[in-house]
Amino acid sequence: MKTEYHSIWLMPCSEHERVFSEIVQSLARHFDSPAFQPHLTLVEDMPRTCEELEPILTRVAEGAASFDASVETVEESPLYYRSFYARFPNISPLKAMKEKAVALFGVGSIETFMPHISLAYGVRESTEKSQAIAALRRGMTGMSVRFDRVCVVSSSQHTPIEEWAIRSCISLRG
Repeated sequence: MKTEYHSIWLMPCSEHERVFSEIVQSLARHFDSPAFQPHLTLVEDMPRTCEELEPILTRVAEGAASFDASVETVEESPLYYRSFYARFPNISPLKAMKEKAVALFGVGSIETFMPHISLAYGVRESTEKSQAIAALRRGMTGMSVRFDRVCVVSSSQHTPIEEWAIRSCISLRG
């Protein structure tokens, strides 16, 4: 039997998700990289079923309100899943969601939490990449993003990106 892996994602509201999706799709076409649903990962790669995680997700969302966070900058790194991303400051609501998720799911690290939404995966260093990052940095820095739900997602480094899928979501208050 194949092990199921799931992650917990914090999702931007539908309007902001569309904006990020358009960027992801455009970069995927331009750099011939995979397309994916934009998200902010709270907990990743848990070898647990959706049914096990749903009641815990309910507790993560309990009492939490939707909130806004501004894009701090657009950056790159040599990591495949973080090769091109919009970074957010580790503000109180983001940090509180991460702390609660780590405590309730029993995995993850608060110390290494760097809130971000990836914009492209696996894009190699190039002048073109640097130019795209600079353009998006100018356009996205300071952009306010509303986060309004947490989700259990069939996703992991063991799961092909094209098979990633949201299995369950809970809306945050407000």
